[in-house]
Amino acid sequence: MPMHRLPLTALTALTACLLAVLALPGCKLQAPAQAAAAAPAQTAAPAAAQAAQATASPPAADAWPAPDKVERDGPDAELMVQIGDMDNFGFGFPDGFDLFTGRSTPVHSYPFKPSETDASGTDRIMVPSGFRSASGDGYTASTSRPDNDPRPLRVAFDLDGIEVKRAALQLFVDDFQARVWGATYRVWINGTEVPVVATTLNALDQTGPIGKLVTVELLPEQIGLLREGKFELRIDDPSHDVADGYALDFVRILINPKPWRYTGTVHGIVIDEQSGAPLAGVLVSASNTAQMTTGADGNFTLSGVPAGLAVVSGSHPDYQVATEAADLVAGDDVRVVLRLKAAQKTSAGLREQLDRIGKVDIYGIHFDTDKDSLRPESDAVLGQVLDLLKQHPSLKLVIAGHTDAQGSDAHNIDLSNRRAQTVVAWLVAHGIAGERLQAEGHGESQPVASNDSAEGRALNRRVELRKADG
Repeated sequence: MPMHRLPLTALTALTACLLAVLALPGCKLQAPAQAAAAAPAQTAAPAAAQAAQATASPPAADAWPAPDKVERDGPDAELMVQIGDMDNFGFGFPDGFDLFTGRSTPVHSYPFKPSETDASGTDRIMVPSGFRSASGDGYTASTSRPDNDPRPLRVAFDLDGIEVKRAALQLFVDDFQARVWGATYRVWINGTEVPVVATTLNALDQTGPIGKLVTVELLPEQIGLLREGKFELRIDDPSHDVADGYALDFVRILINPKPWRYTGTVHGIVIDEQSGAPLAGVLVSASNTAQMTTGADGNFTLSGVPAGLAVVSGSHPDYQVATEAADLVAGDDVRVVLRLKAAQKTSAGLREQLDRIGKVDIYGIHFDTDKDSLRPESDAVLGQVLDLLKQHPSLKLVIAGHTDAQGSDAHNIDLSNRRAQTVVAWLVAHGIAGERLQAEGHGESQPVASNDSAEGRALNRRVELRKADG
């Protein structure tokens, strides 16, 4: 929760929260500044070590705990697996309150700590591992290392013969404020990065502190991560010095979800940020639970969106992704405006995006169909990447290739790797030292959109530039 410019109503609520905390037996509450002075932040590990920590396999000693709740053939899914107890971070819900209808919870107090029975990574304040000394929210100021280190959520569950055809996640999230403090969250499931979940979390601007339910449906290429009956969720920003404390109350895994019980409708329009003109051909998605492509008027309607905090994104190869979040109560309609900014393909624009989010998806590098040979129209964008590397001699980049889901997994991994190597070879041939570049091929494993439409497949066929660790 931001610690500045609080309106009177917020101050009143915060005072009530503080009184409630002070009333707890044995509780001592410091002012945020005092807490920060009493417990200075621990220096973060180097970026390479942070990234390794974020994707590391769980140690054998930590094993795979059992779920807090399992529901078979219930109202929401063929199988529902819950990690964490559904208790609003230990503060409880009002009598008769149903968080799945999308209504806001009461404001709760902080700081708070998990009990011995809480699942790892739940009911605790966590701060991105990239945090070193930046100013930020009250959660960060009221906690310290190692207590507020990001922790994974892990669970093992029995599919009992169920074939995983679809999968969704429901997360009860608290105080994510990437837009306020500049965090760029990354999300891994079983060590594989899942951009669709990160896009949702990076769109949030929560204050309160108030918990909110978000629902994300995994893309078909990601459901294989769950077929062994193990699930590890990691959320972190290891690359930026930001002080955006956050928390998770619980996570529910829905295997083969049934029609959502509580839904609403999201209407909106997509426009060019600079001209204000409506944009056609934009893939609009509500965290993959509903999607459509805009027509000439730029308008869209997403029906049957799960109630809660609806995060709507608009994607087009010629523009940067735009997102908007809106509270969606069951049965209601909300309206959002998505303002898309033209993709920055200049060296300065590429540098700005690398500094801001650590990576850039480029759609101006083209190859012959199903081959690794560059097409001539790629030269303009490759020239800007070349200028970027020449202007910043210490910059090292990972060049990562991605494909759509057409073709076999093995073929797409090989194709994307060869294409990444081709880009590296082009840059080396134009004077860039090879040790500054690293080629990766991910095939279809890290989609940013559904492959069910031509627009989605076009978004998945991309070359990604990412800052190399170290």
